[in-house]
Amino acid sequence: MQISGAPTPTLPRKRGREPLECAAMFLWADLVDLVRRPFTSLRVIDDRRRLRDGLLALALSVTLPAVTSELAALGPFRPPANPGSLPSLTAQGADIYARWVYQHRFLLPVYGVLISAILWVAAAGLIHLIARTLGGHGDYRGYLKLAGFAALVGLVSLPLSLLDAWLKLQGNAQGELAIGQLLGVLGLGVFLWQNALLVFAARTHYGISTERAIAAVIGPLGAVAVLAVALVVLAVILAIIAQQAPGS
Repeated sequence: MQISGAPTPTLPRKRGREPLECAAMFLWADLVDLVRRPFTSLRVIDDRRRLRDGLLALALSVTLPAVTSELAALGPFRPPANPGSLPSLTAQGADIYARWVYQHRFLLPVYGVLISAILWVAAAGLIHLIARTLGGHGDYRGYLKLAGFAALVGLVSLPLSLLDAWLKLQGNAQGELAIGQLLGVLGLGVFLWQNALLVFAARTHYGISTERAIAAVIGPLGAVAVLAVALVVLAVILAIIAQQAPGS
């Protein structure tokens, strides 16, 4: 019996076969609830959503930013700002890297989609292994679903990314710089918020303490961060070698 005046959950029941438009509407509702009531929403998502919902959320979280990057790639090339204030070797490396990025501007977002998806799936797998080692009882499929919805929170920065892409197309360097700085701050906040969601998801899904959930999440995130930095450094080195090879 339903008690009169009792609050009803905003998240709908687990759904069956539905068109893509309906799935997108449900994911939009999930995203709004994850921003408004993140921990309550994650608990409901763990109970009512399926793995395919989490995979769809993960796919949207990595592909939509790539689409905005492809739009921004239509803009003109701009060399690094104030290269004269940098040491000669640093300025040369920055210019070579900027030109290399511009030459591969349409291909890099595709690589970004693949790498981001692999890193999310791998991080969820590592967290699962550590959580089970620490006494957890959840399954990998369920946590991967929750990780997909945690990744979905990254779409809150999509409007700013679209504005940044439009400024690149217009060649508005001053506005692009301001929006880029704002995107950096927002990106850091989203990253920390996603980590908090992953910790809460591990605690809820595996039935472990907050301390053990933090330990399960911090290790894989550190490994992913080190790998990401290594890939960036490797890309810079390869770009410099590729530009200097013809002249040698």
